[in-house]
Amino acid sequence: MKLLVCLFLMLVSSKECQNKKSSLNDSNNKKAEMPLLQDTLKIVYRASTRGFFEVIQIEGDSIFFTKDYNLKKIDTVILPPEDKTSLLNLVNSIDINELTQLEPPSKTHQYDAAPAAFLKITKGDKEFMTPSFDHGNPPKTIKPLVDKILSLKTLFEKP
Repeated sequence: MKLLVCLFLMLVSSKECQNKKSSLNDSNNKKAEMPLLQDTLKIVYRASTRGFFEVIQIEGDSIFFTKDYNLKKIDTVILPPEDKTSLLNLVNSIDINELTQLEPPSKTHQYDAAPAAFLKITKGDKEFMTPSFDHGNPPKTIKPLVDKILSLKTLFEKP
């Protein structure tokens, strides 16, 4: 009798383990279906000249920014969900494959009349970077995105 009860309990427990394992696999598959942008998107905006330096990086739920050439003093702020959503919408609205071919509207950065800036977007293991352009005067295609990045930094920057 004890043997029958033990066999019955083993069958029930093994069936329960299989159910839990399949539910775990289902939740992992749902994670894999989430948009690629959530965890693998990284945006870097950098502008510099002889007397000016600025780096703004957005990765995950955070924005990092500094004006320190040595990158020793970096401010970090958690992005509000609505700002992250609008930023992702702006990134999705541009064709990042064309970033490398954008023409800057002006070239005063070439002779130090304006800081030279660039925008780099990393999705997964692929990097897309613009040619240098004047800080404050990005190519028309990426202007809304650059303006949003600069406004976020200004919003969170400590005086």
